Amino acid sequence: MAPSSDLLLCLLAIARTGSFSKAAVELGQSQPTLSNNIALLERRLGVKVLDRTRRGSTLTPQGEILARRGANMQLLLDDAAAEVRNHANGVSGPFKIGATPSVLPVLVPLALAEAGVGAGLLHVEVIEGLDEALMPRLRSGAIDLIVGPVEEMFTGSKDIVEHRLLVDPFLVGIGSRSPFFSRSEVALGELAEEPWILPHEGSTYRQHVEALFMTKGVPWPRNLILANSLPLQETLLGRSNRVTIVSPIQFSRISGGDMTVARLQDGGKRYIGYKRRAGSKFPPIGDTIVAALEASAQMLEGRIR
Repeated sequence: MAPSSDLLLCLLAIARTGSFSKAAVELGQSQPTLSNNIALLERRLGVKVLDRTRRGSTLTPQGEILARRGANMQLLLDDAAAEVRNHANGVSGPFKIGATPSVLPVLVPLALAEAGVGAGLLHVEVIEGLDEALMPRLRSGAIDLIVGPVEEMFTGSKDIVEHRLLVDPFLVGIGSRSPFFSRSEVALGELAEEPWILPHEGSTYRQHVEALFMTKGVPWPRNLILANSLPLQETLLGRSNRVTIVSPIQFSRISGGDMTVARLQDGGKRYIGYKRRAGSKFPPIGDTIVAALEASAQMLEGRIR
């Protein structure tokens, strides 16, 4: 028999406080009642979830699994309560979006601006992060949606659904002082000894860049600044002779007096889209944001072509 949410909350309180007495105070229960609830939980599951010692209570391996799952449930309950309160006050949300750095300058702002037209009061949160950091938060329910690269090798799983929004080709961003500044097209091999700006490890974008160098047989740059901040990259390019790998959706200004962008010969491409938990149902504002993402992506892809 599956445990009830009340019993799971009892276990979470003990795991959080480390003792039955502190958990009982937090839950507003008597200690005997809390002990009975844990005993009932263990009978329903047929396993022991806690070890009690003089120093306090610790989770068994089975209890750790249950507490982890229960913590996810707690996040969903907290969000449900927040949505109910917001609805009573005429506010749509909360809705939490995880976004990788490359989609923050253009795609996400365009979509949020579009979604906000006529939507009334909103409670939307945008969390920036690399793919590896955002995926666990999506699975746990801490965020509702990730906007960023999709259809990446070795990242597919049954619990996550991906939807492609646009095709994003790779280009070369060229600093104002670079000898390649006036070029409209460049081969990666030509830039082997140039000073570079490239992303840190931990993102699918970095994996794409590494793959470009490997497939072209170009050694990894020796003169290198690692930075994921797009404003920093853009400012540094505008004041230096450095180059970088960019994509059309990364920069609000992809060419101009301070920096320029050139086509990368056989540079490849990636796909940008969004990820959600399989079977998850969005609040109305979530559906509105997804529709705005699709409309904004269609407009951006028209510009890229």
